[in-house]
This record gives sequence, structure tokens and C-alpha cells, in this order.
Amino acid sequence: MAAQMKAAQIIEFDKPYQLCETPKPICGENDLLVQVYAAGFCHSDLQVLKGQFPASLPMIPSHEPAGKIVQIGAQVQGSWKFGDRVGILNFKNACRQCVGCQQHMRRSTRNRTDPRFCEKRQMAGFKHDGAFAEYMLADPDTTVHLPEGVSFHQGAPLMCAGATAWGALRKLKPEVDNGEAVAIVGIGGVGHLALQFAKAMGFRTVAIDNREEGRQLAQEVAEHLKPDLVVNSAASNADEQILEFTLGEGLGGVVVCTDSVAANTWSLQQLGNKGVMVPLGLPEDKWQFDSEAMVFRELVIKGSYVSSAQEAELMFKVVAEEKITSHLTVLNFDQIPSLVDRYLHKSMKGRLVIQIAE
Repeated sequence: MAAQMKAAQIIEFDKPYQLCETPKPICGENDLLVQVYAAGFCHSDLQVLKGQFPASLPMIPSHEPAGKIVQIGAQVQGSWKFGDRVGILNFKNACRQCVGCQQHMRRSTRNRTDPRFCEKRQMAGFKHDGAFAEYMLADPDTTVHLPEGVSFHQGAPLMCAGATAWGALRKLKPEVDNGEAVAIVGIGGVGHLALQFAKAMGFRTVAIDNREEGRQLAQEVAEHLKPDLVVNSAASNADEQILEFTLGEGLGGVVVCTDSVAANTWSLQQLGNKGVMVPLGLPEDKWQFDSEAMVFRELVIKGSYVSSAQEAELMFKVVAEEKITSHLTVLNFDQIPSLVDRYLHKSMKGRLVIQIAE
């Protein structure tokens, strides 16, 4: 293999990505070297580009990779093989010594690290080189097999958008039972996947968006995954529609896929007694929730931080079985410098994916 590879880099914050040639990463004894076939672009990548997450530059962005293993480190354990189709979560290389790592190892029944809470974790595409390149290094503990029925294009956005939606919905348990009404607020790339996951999990689903584009996207799924109710949150009778659908009880759970403080405040109000809300946004302003409603109705707000590798493996099983898909716009590598304009255009819906390898 050549010593150089093509890549896109952030050279300066808030400036277009630059295409370049850069040294191919060297596979360490505990690494997997993955040839990237597809890499996603999401809202977090835009925040990285704008400098919201300080990092040393230049840096290769993107944290939604799917590809094939082309080299396996000498100390790597497990069933990994040359040519395995994989997806890679962006957290990697847990130190195993910090408080977060010690807590995980004490609570886990499996011999697999979870770098999400490691104080010294690396974050591909955020602070360390990511997936807009021909090759990248992967941590075996945060790498998962892609089912044969899931393409690289579809697999890539599942490594962040999908894992975020899946992890949030799993947080609704054990309080919210199958058959209860669960709403997804904000039907973009994450919300579109969350709707399908929620239906596959056995919930009655409500798609909520104040944008016509979002409400249309909610219907662009397989027939058995379509929402039971679609609500325009800007409509004067939105609350009444939800109460009628839930026979006056309110929602059992809600996952909010938007930064809007107002949308999150409104979403909490739609919950029934002991309902659960999982907000996924990171607004610049602070959340504003009704403390009386939380106390007197025993409402629960849970945080959710993407998914562990074990959770992602379960997600891919459901994706393959239920034929869950993202609405994709696929660009080629040479279009990376202009992809932010494409992402911000009002016609954009679903997920953006870059094809890296043929």
C-alpha cells in the first residue's frame, strides 16, 4: 500500500475543507487499519469546523465511517479478519485507569472498554483525525461488524446519527412499555432514524415537526415503520391531537432531536405522568424546564451519549431485520469542499454521505 493517502482537512476554523495528500496512518499493535468506503457528515461536524470543539490543526474531520479492515495489530484480540466490513464509533483508546474507565469495568459484565466516559479518550473527527480519508485507525473496542444487508453508504450515518437515536430510545426503558406512545420531535437525519427505531421497538409513534419538510420525511420509510401520527407542533391544536391519540394520558416518552429550547420546553409538557424525555440537542442557551411538572407528575429527563459498541451491535441487528434506512444524499470525495453549502441549503433532508472508495 502507498505511504500517502488522499484526505480532506480542516486547515483553519470556519474555512472550507482542503483536499490534500497526507501520510497514511501506521497500524499499531492494538489498532485496526480500516479502508474507508463511506463517511457521513452531521451537525457536529459543522460545529467542529466552526471551532466549537477546539482541536489541533490540521485535522481530518468526520466521525461516521464505514469500510473494510485491511490490517490488524499484533495484539488485537477477537474475531476480526482481513476484509471484514465494519463501522467505527468515534470514541477510542480508553486509558483503563481513570475514574470513568474504572466505573465502566466495575459495572460491565463484558471484557470490552467503553471510551465514551474515559477522561483521556480520543475522539475521531473532533480532536483527532477522522474519516474524510482513504484510511483511518480504529479501536477494536469501538468497532462493529456491518451486516451484509447494510451498505457502506447506509452504515456510515448509523455510527453517529443512528447510534445517537438508538441510545436515546433505549433510555426510555424500563419506564416506558411497548405499546405506549413515544414522540420524536424534530425529523431530520437523527429524527428520521429514531422514528423507525421506535416503531421497530414496539412503540406507538408520533412524528412532530413544525417544518413541512420534516413531516414529509417522516413518511419516507418502509410501510411497517411509518408513524402512527404526524403533528405540526406549530398548529394551534397540536396539544389536543396528542391528547386525543393517547386517550388523554399524554405521551409515555419523547426524544427531542433539536437544539431549540422552546421545542424542548414544549415537549416536556406533552408527557403523561411518569413520562420520560431524552433531549439530544446542545443549545447555546440553558434548558428551561417546568420544575413543578417534573416534581408533581414525576417526569424524568435522561441524558444520552451516543451508544456503546454493544448497543450499536444490537442496533445493526434491528437495522438489518427491519430494513431501516436513512434518506441519503451521496457526494464524491472531490465535492467535500462544498458540502457545507449543500448541508445548509433549505432543500437538504436526511443525511449527507461522502463516497471515499469505489
